[in-house]
Order: sequence, then C-alpha cells, then structure tokens
Amino acid sequence: MARLSGPFIPAIEDAAARRLRLVDASDTGAARRAITVLHIGDTPDDTFLIGRLVGALPSFAATFVAAGTREAALSALSRQPCDVVLCEFWMAGCTTMALIDEIKAVADVPVILTSALDNDDIELIGRRAGADGLLTKSDLAVATLDRVFSTLLPRRAAPRRDAASMLRALMANLYAAGLALRPERGDDQQPDQAVRRAALARSIADLEAASRFGAGVQRFDAIPFFVDAVKKQDLRAEAGGAVNFLVPSLPLPIETSPTLYADLVEGFLAEAGDAAAAGGRATVSLKAVTGRLVATVRLLGGEAVATDAETRAAAAERRLLIEGLARACGGTVAFSAKGGHVLDVPLRLSRQSD
Repeated sequence: MARLSGPFIPAIEDAAARRLRLVDASDTGAARRAITVLHIGDTPDDTFLIGRLVGALPSFAATFVAAGTREAALSALSRQPCDVVLCEFWMAGCTTMALIDEIKAVADVPVILTSALDNDDIELIGRRAGADGLLTKSDLAVATLDRVFSTLLPRRAAPRRDAASMLRALMANLYAAGLALRPERGDDQQPDQAVRRAALARSIADLEAASRFGAGVQRFDAIPFFVDAVKKQDLRAEAGGAVNFLVPSLPLPIETSPTLYADLVEGFLAEAGDAAAAGGRATVSLKAVTGRLVATVRLLGGEAVATDAETRAAAAERRLLIEGLARACGGTVAFSAKGGHVLDVPLRLSRQSD
C-alpha cells in the first residue's frame, strides 16, 4: 500500500492536463521528466527489481542509482543531486531511521520507505522520523511508482522547521545508542538503559512542546479520535479477537494539538490491535478525572509474540515514540501487562505543563 505523508491533493488547475486529447502521428506527447532516483537497500534482488521498474516509468526518464550501505548512500548524495530516495526500512539487522535523518541533513529530497511488511508501526515512526511515505513491496509496480512520483515531486512539502530537524536528530541518537535493537545482557545494564531512555523521551517531548503551540492547538472532542483508532485496530482482529470500546455518554472536550493527539491515540491503541491480531480481546475505556483524560487498555489473552526482528524493532520504537508524544501533550503513558496500559493527558494544554 502506498502511503504518502502530508496533504498531497492534486491541484484543480492540473485537471486539464490529465484529460484525454486527440493526437496525430507527429505528436509524441509530453516529454518525460528527467529525474534521478536513489535506491538504498542491501538485497540485490530488490535493487534489480526496483531498477527495472524505475527504468520503465512512462512519465519520467529516470537515472537509477543504487547504494547497498549507509556510506554508499551518503556518498552518492554528495556526488550528485537526487530527486527522490527509495530507502529500505530494514538493513543489516537494524532500521534505517538514523540514515533518514542523515539524508535529510545533507539533501532536501523526499524519502519513501519500502518494506515487506504492511505495518502501521513502520508508517508511524517513519512519518515522525521524516520519511515522506511508505510503499510496501507487494505494491511495487511501474504504475504505482509513476503515480507516487507524479504526486510527490511537483508538490514538495515546505522545508521542515528547525524543531522537526532537531527531533529527527534525537531519533537518530536513539538508533545510534541501539536502545531499541540491542538486547540487554545482565541486570547491571538495565538501570542504565532506563535512564538513557527516559532522558531521550524527555528531550523529544521538550522539542515537541517547543513547537506545539505553533502547530495549531485546538479545542475538540477527544472521543471521535478513539472511535476511529479502535475501528482501525479492530480490523486487525483474527478469529476470536476483538477490540471493544466503552464509549463515554458525554463529549470530552480537550485542548491540544490535533496532529500530536491523533498520532498519540493511534500509537497507544496499537497495543490493543496487537492482542486482537493474536486472537485475544482488548477493552478500551476513557474517562475524565479532575481535569485529565485517562484512557486504559486491558488485554485478555492473545499476547502478541513477535518473532521477526524487524517487527520487534518497530514495536519497541513505537513504545518509545508514544512515551515522547504523551509528554509532548503534557501527560504520561505506562505499559503494564497486569494493570493495563494507561494514557493520562490533561484536558487543557497549558504552557505550565511544558
């Protein structure tokens, strides 16, 4: 599934260009736009396939450049400008979020993640790390790439603000430290990791908080966001699994950034979707307590056990990201198998909660 981040809505004035027109034998049609596509991946078969697809694009005369390592990718970007980067989510046993940050630091170029997994966690953390879209390998085709490039390239997003760049740098620090990917060995390492994770989460939250008032704080009903997120996670349920939502009878107005809040709710409820996908049941409850919004997810059976390293890494990174987003919204989140996962955020965002 091709998923692009941002409001990529075709302009009305472009409609005429897409209409059919009569041509004669001397009309060769519109010239193919010359672009350079960089593919970053360490699987030769994938590189070969994507190279063939890129070479057959009907709307673009593409120069294809392949890089199998981080060093080769950064070297290619330093030698020549690229119009778009296709980057594998998983390379050499770890994710490429840190590499995306390095790419964005040296080149103003859209980056599209590619993955064999159609995984909501990958889309969420990729979007927060600065990726411009996600393309699953099952959807790789000439028509798909041509449509994505045609949509993405003419309508480049405005340069990200400094706060966003700093956020991506902090996310890169997470991967550099290997907090989400390196299994801890020995009890003496666990306290140190907890301290580092807490410090990183605070740093991410501070950057989000510094920009959230400029990101459009609004007053809205908190419940519909949960309704939509629960429906999305319930679709993942296998036989016997389900995600149930105990909907409050009255609206719960909240004042915060809708963008941060939407990502926070979606990521928090992904835990319920994991259980439902494993055949278990999850119950989501929502209530207001002394000026705060408290959401609880209780799981019954169906503990999801990820055996794939890529899936485990995405799920671990999702939790850290949700911790940061919760702090950015002035709240906290706690993941507990016994007492349930609890999200606690203020109903009214104030600068005093920064």
